[in-house]
Amino acid sequence: MRILLTMVLALAAAGPTGGSTILDYISFDGIDYIRWQEDAGRGLAREDLGPEFAAIECSFGEDLRGCPFGVDASAAFLPAGTRIYAVRGHGTSFRLAAVWQDRIFLYQAWRNPRARAGGDLWAIAAKVRAIDVQRGEPGGGAPRTPTAVTAPADVQALVEMIVRAPMRRPRAHAFGDPRYWLTLWLTDGTTLERPFFPEAGELMGGVLVPPEFRTILEAYLMGGPEMAPQTPQTLGTPRQSRGAPR
Repeated sequence: MRILLTMVLALAAAGPTGGSTILDYISFDGIDYIRWQEDAGRGLAREDLGPEFAAIECSFGEDLRGCPFGVDASAAFLPAGTRIYAVRGHGTSFRLAAVWQDRIFLYQAWRNPRARAGGDLWAIAAKVRAIDVQRGEPGGGAPRTPTAVTAPADVQALVEMIVRAPMRRPRAHAFGDPRYWLTLWLTDGTTLERPFFPEAGELMGGVLVPPEFRTILEAYLMGGPEMAPQTPQTLGTPRQSRGAPR
């Protein structure tokens, strides 16, 4: 348990947490979900909520000793009794929504020991319309400086690599490890945002993508789609220079 908590504290530096010292997580049925305080996508509305799924039974913020990370139906900050709902259009193993004080918070899967491929962790096949990438990570109120992956063939290739990628147990990465911030824009206007550690070839969550994934991203960061190589997914598909509308 101490190892898991250490991982949570270390990974708190892996995203726009606005100065928090621990990830904002909830845990249900062995799956850990997280949310960022800053998110590029739209917020959830009442019409996005599906059936009630569960309720938070204990909060680390309310009971440091009695509610450690990893306890089922626990949360980092949400108080006990907070109602948790399914999100329409998405499986509960991928997304859950919490309603607290008339606000809706989106939590998305981080760790799932039953996931064998990236698509088991994040069910995003045929749901991504655009991808942004930037060096480092957003946060601290600073303006974002993303580069859009403009060629639809490259968007499709990146998503396919994520969905098919094998999984490993998520690892903590050092604060100074190089990382790219990846924003996947879903067709419903929401986003899935995760850091990508290029030297490890890993998306946060233990998703091990092939080297071509890094190559495509770095081609855009270096100058545009014409720099990206033709992968098996993009061969025979013309590249386009305009990005998907937000």
